[in-house]
Amino acid sequence: MKRVSFAIDALFDFDGRRYRLVAKLPGGDWQAVDVESGVLTNWPWDDISAAYEEGHLILVPIGGTGNTSGRCSIADVSQEKREKAQARLAFLEAVEPRLKRGLTRPALAAVLNEAANELGSKPRSIATYYRWKSAALKGGKMALVGGKTGPRTRRVSGAAICRQVMLETIVAAKQTRKIGVAPVATLKAMHMTASKLITAENETRLALGAPDPPLTVPSESTFNRMWNELPAEDRAIAIVGKVEAAHLFRGGRGGSRPRACLDLTEYDETRVPMFLFDERLGVPLGRPWLTWYIDVYSTAPVGIYLGFENPSDLTIASALRHCCLPKAYVAREYPTIVNRYAPAGLPRHVVFDNGLAQWGGTIEQLAFDLDMGISYTRPRTPWFKARVEGMFEVLNRTLLREMPGFVLAKDMHEYDPAVHGCIGLRHFLYILHAWLVDVFMQEPQGVSMQTPAALWEEGTKDYPPSFLARSQDLDLLFGIKRTGRLDHRGVRFANLRYHSPELHALRRRHGDKLAVEVKVDPSNLAFVHARLPDSDSGWVRAEATDPTYAQNLSLHRHQLNQRNAREQFGDDSAASLRKAQDRLHELIAEALPAALSIRSNSLIARALGIGTQHIFNNLNHDGELTGLSGPFAGDSLHPLGATNDRSARRPSSDPATTLGHQQVEVSRPRPRRTFEGDHSLKGDRP
Repeated sequence: MKRVSFAIDALFDFDGRRYRLVAKLPGGDWQAVDVESGVLTNWPWDDISAAYEEGHLILVPIGGTGNTSGRCSIADVSQEKREKAQARLAFLEAVEPRLKRGLTRPALAAVLNEAANELGSKPRSIATYYRWKSAALKGGKMALVGGKTGPRTRRVSGAAICRQVMLETIVAAKQTRKIGVAPVATLKAMHMTASKLITAENETRLALGAPDPPLTVPSESTFNRMWNELPAEDRAIAIVGKVEAAHLFRGGRGGSRPRACLDLTEYDETRVPMFLFDERLGVPLGRPWLTWYIDVYSTAPVGIYLGFENPSDLTIASALRHCCLPKAYVAREYPTIVNRYAPAGLPRHVVFDNGLAQWGGTIEQLAFDLDMGISYTRPRTPWFKARVEGMFEVLNRTLLREMPGFVLAKDMHEYDPAVHGCIGLRHFLYILHAWLVDVFMQEPQGVSMQTPAALWEEGTKDYPPSFLARSQDLDLLFGIKRTGRLDHRGVRFANLRYHSPELHALRRRHGDKLAVEVKVDPSNLAFVHARLPDSDSGWVRAEATDPTYAQNLSLHRHQLNQRNAREQFGDDSAASLRKAQDRLHELIAEALPAALSIRSNSLIARALGIGTQHIFNNLNHDGELTGLSGPFAGDSLHPLGATNDRSARRPSSDPATTLGHQQVEVSRPRPRRTFEGDHSLKGDRP
């Protein structure tokens, strides 16, 4: 009986069609191609084994026709056929010891005659010998039983080799892990590979003295015709890569529309194509990051983060915190905005992409605490988040491209965004709110021609938004999750110490040294929340033992201080950290007015904490701002409004700038351009 393995090039019949295994996938699954149509399909190993056990799948020897007669044993055939099979096997065994390398056809014919004479049978031709030998190799001893011992007219053709090259190219393109780089596969290269294989096959046949005629190399036109017979999607995978092919052959967005607002929201982040400037010195800081949550039902942004912090759980949590709170600050801080910023509330389900930050433990913890579902799209498939991806295009087309500092797609010698721009973060945040509330949400959108404001009112009529029960939970819920160590000096996190009476009581109950989970606000290390991992104990708040250093100190800034302290002073003790922070203040104060490279200025802006985390994190449960922190401490949210604390703000003519909590004198600031008009909110819009 012929033994057949599940291996590459193995054939099997299933539901009247023949398939060839072409690749083994991770996890034990297989990829098979339909021999007739050339369509590639994935076959899970569980399905293959179940179909084989049930008899629906029949393994076929390579190049054979399968056991269609139903014979499973030599005892199933007649005595005459058994004798013929044994005689053929004896002839092959007699020829095998006489074979030598490099036998010519006359020498091989002489060997066959000598073996036949030894067995007392009639002479056998070279073609008969090759047919019996091929049948025995591919079908086992049962293939030597009377009847056809193999497909006499079945030969490996040049067309079959060409198709095999095409299929191998497609399989290699599907299995590549190089995202964003298309496989180098052209028709000319595949035709050349097939030509080399056909030439090698002819040389092998000639060396073995096989009677088969030499194979012919198909012309380029014939090869192209064979290529066009394959499915278009498979051809696109080989030519442009699986990522671009998935984009070209993407399907329509299925599924039903959400029944209400906040049933489904989509999250994404991007660099805004616009240069922002330091509000006092007028030097370009670079392109900020914009992250937001878009409600799919109303297409309205519910939560926003804008700043120079790289995408991380900080930006995700900051935008989600803004999403979960009312927006009462808009009417109070921006009195010129006519309409109300209504979108707010806890999302019921959020769709994220496959970024590294989205898979952190912080997001899972937030989803559990807020009773919120989360899901992830496949890599490099932006059409699965069509609402949020489309909002970036709408923002660029209807607002940003008319503003000074917008980064054009093509270089223009007469325009430089670093020279012509003049807008700071607070000014841009005001313009963004005015555009969202008074322009975008009041214009008809989509096929229904309803405004996002009307859709929000309609989508919240039967299912009103839900909010947190207590505003005190904000700092705890939206902190990022890390690990720390608790001992007699308190909780140690990032080489900072935190202590409270509740922590001391926790040690007395569970041990003098404990590993704890820590939730920290990465924009303010003045306090943390801690608890025992895998326990039912609640979170305990602890204050920093060195509040003058930790107040309004960001985690990123603290890490910079640690690195500089180790490099300059040899350790990261409390005294060294304060010295490193003072030195960093001086370096920033000297470097920022000099207008260094955009990358350097962006890194400085991140170190300063320029972003909405120091604005929206100060919203209370009613959506009112209690004040700004970080680089905006003492300022008003409105760029042209009065400050919350006039004594804390310096006159605009004073060249000193506040960096963190210290005041450092800087050199003469660069002359600023003035933003004369907001043309983006006027005129016709496409």
